[in-house]
Amino acid sequence: MAHTGDGARADHVGEPVLIAAGVADLACSGVGAALKKARALLGRSDLVELSQDGREELRQRGRLALQRYAPASESHLELLARRAASRPGHGDV
Repeated sequence: MAHTGDGARADHVGEPVLIAAGVADLACSGVGAALKKARALLGRSDLVELSQDGREELRQRGRLALQRYAPASESHLELLARRAASRPGHGDV
């Protein structure tokens, strides 16, 4: 995948894709460290809050990963303008 530098593509992606991309990015950056953290978390009483925080962190990691690697999609309005300009008779006023 190519690095694009802008985040236009990540804004149009659903939460499941963002979470999956975040999980993949997390796995690539250190599975061993994640397992150690997970073992330490099992003994905590605030697991619900921690899981919500973890989910949000994965979403954000996913968004950042997609911004880094996913190709940016063309703006919807630019696409419509290009289609309108390519129609026969456009500009023949």
